[in-house]
Amino acid sequence: MYYIDESGIPRTGFALYTAVGVPVTGAPHILRAWQELRDEWFKNHGIPIDYELHASDFLAGRGRPGGRNPLKIERYRMAQQALDLIGTRPGIQIVTVYTREPSHWGVAKRRAYDRLLRGLDRRLTEAGETARLVVDGDGSEHLYSEVHEQVRPGRIPLTAVEVPAHTSAWLQMADLAAYSACQAIARQQSREFMWGWYARHLPKAAPPEQC
Repeated sequence: MYYIDESGIPRTGFALYTAVGVPVTGAPHILRAWQELRDEWFKNHGIPIDYELHASDFLAGRGRPGGRNPLKIERYRMAQQALDLIGTRPGIQIVTVYTREPSHWGVAKRRAYDRLLRGLDRRLTEAGETARLVVDGDGSEHLYSEVHEQVRPGRIPLTAVEVPAHTSAWLQMADLAAYSACQAIARQQSREFMWGWYARHLPKAAPPEQC
């Protein structure tokens, strides 16, 4: 299973997709570790276990999870804990593809997703495996089915399924990884504290690929 989320900076035409690959046999162990981490956050910071971890909002200090407002430094440490969990679990793959098209962010998104899909299919072919895709969405985005029809990846027989991120711990992991990749590349001054997170906390991730 690959769980996919997007990031980027629309006004600049910078678009990015990150896929977190999860081995089916190892998924229960990874999810259990994630739930233990969320239990710890609830105990130490009062953040409800079912509170959606949306990286851009959470790290900016927006939202009051459980009625509380953790300090930004606490939010940063929690996000790094989550990245460490993703980065150290055996079998997890992380693939990021990005592009820039200043004149049209939609074109950039399509190009990045196309390259991501082709790259995943190539990896799966080399490994002799097949996969299914899950993306953050409400079912209204046509890009995924359209690109899938064009690429026709042999090792990914079905188009990506759209699932709201607030219902999926896996997509929240992908969101955090994608946002970390975004800041590693874009290097926004206001997010300087994140510039090294992708490489430091996800050491087994493939370097972001530009297309």
